[in-house]
Amino acid sequence: MHEGGRQEELIDDNLLLYGKRYRLSERECEVLRYVLVGKDNQNIASAMHLALSTVKVHVHNILQKTGQPNRQALVQDFWKTS
Repeated sequence: MHEGGRQEELIDDNLLLYGKRYRLSERECEVLRYVLVGKDNQNIASAMHLALSTVKVHVHNILQKTGQPNRQALVQDFWKTS
């Protein structure tokens, strides 16, 4: 399996637990998965067929719930706690 596939497998294995820990909604977990693989808000919006503003709200809510100041800290926290 290539490295990207392995990373996505690890994300999938840990996303449910991380989401439960911080009481993320199912939709927030979907958005978080895209954040973890490095997608920007516009690409997330396109992939999920959402408005860009909706994605921004989801990302903001994820950061608030997890207590992280930005996406980079969020990704680090995910890998640290997973």
